Amino acid sequence: MESTNTTSSGLDDIQYLLHLESLKRYTEEAKNMQRQVEEHARNFLEAKREYQREFARLVSLSKNINLCGTLDANSSRILDTHVSNTSVKLSEMSAALANEKRPNEMDMRILEECKLQLERKHRPRIKLTKHQINFASNREALKTLRTTLDNVENGFELSTLATMDQLTIELQPPQPN
Repeated sequence: MESTNTTSSGLDDIQYLLHLESLKRYTEEAKNMQRQVEEHARNFLEAKREYQREFARLVSLSKNINLCGTLDANSSRILDTHVSNTSVKLSEMSAALANEKRPNEMDMRILEECKLQLERKHRPRIKLTKHQINFASNREALKTLRTTLDNVENGFELSTLATMDQLTIELQPPQPN
């Protein structure tokens, strides 16, 4: 009878330990799932912010290109249809920004049109190269100016010391022979 009780209590202990182990695994899995959900949510929010930044940059670029086109036009007044088209486009863009879905791929036609507009109107590489050349020449001129200034200061200092030495020699009383 006693052996049956010990065997039964041993089985109960084993079942209890298995239950504790399963609870431990369940809580670890729950924590792991929670961590993964938080990580995916953070990645989604990061991607959404990046998408919104890029979209805002493209909207700004589009606006600047349209403004450039408008300024290049010979007409001095803005057409009412242009204003109404702009408000419609702005409402479409704000609706697209308000949408929580992230696009899986970009519209290739719009991307090509944007590239063409950039090639025609926006030439930052050429301007950058010109600015780099100007900067390099200004830096060389500044370096040359500093070198010249250092040489002049050194020459002035040497001349001053030589003049002071000459004056002290001239002002000394003559040496008796």
